[in-house]
Amino acid sequence: RPDVGPLSSRTCGLSAPETFVSHIADVRGRESTCNFVAMAALGRTATLGSSSRTQFARGAGMARLEASGRGSLARGTAGSTPPVQMSRRCDLTGKKANNGYAVSFSHRRSKKLQQANLQWKRVFWAKENRFVRLKLSTKAIKTLERNGLDAMAKEAGLDLYALPYQDASPARQEYVAKHPGSPKAKNPRAMKESTRQEKLKAALSN
Repeated sequence: RPDVGPLSSRTCGLSAPETFVSHIADVRGRESTCNFVAMAALGRTATLGSSSRTQFARGAGMARLEASGRGSLARGTAGSTPPVQMSRRCDLTGKKANNGYAVSFSHRRSKKLQQANLQWKRVFWAKENRFVRLKLSTKAIKTLERNGLDAMAKEAGLDLYALPYQDASPARQEYVAKHPGSPKAKNPRAMKESTRQEKLKAALSN
């Protein structure tokens, strides 16, 4: 048509030679011609069909995601791993959150989790004469006073020896009484006592 001239590379917004677009006969072909010019500039000589246009648009979308820093998530790879959260579950009874609804004044219901009332407790284990640290629900604390720690741990399949503990044996109490204060790690870069005394004498003599 006389009113439609050859589409230049400036119209497409790309710096490709005009030889690829000199035979355009209709205005509707401009979009596909721009895609063809872009693919030719990338070194692709395949015919631009409907599937090719879809793949080209998908590639442009991935490029935009890469520019925004979310390309790793779009590819399905782990960009930044979220922090691991501990399980909100009772160690002895297995009590966990319940599925419920938050009902508003107008009776609009939204889903919510009704979490268990979990507390960190230091429980005395009479068999090994030590305190073990457990995460228990308030219901389990009441049951623990009635059934005992050994019976509940056996029922739950919990290994009490694998838990963090505080020794309450008489031997430990005697050692703590003889050695007050917590032990401190040695500093390998600290100055030796003999060297410190020599430097102190040299400073006093001067």
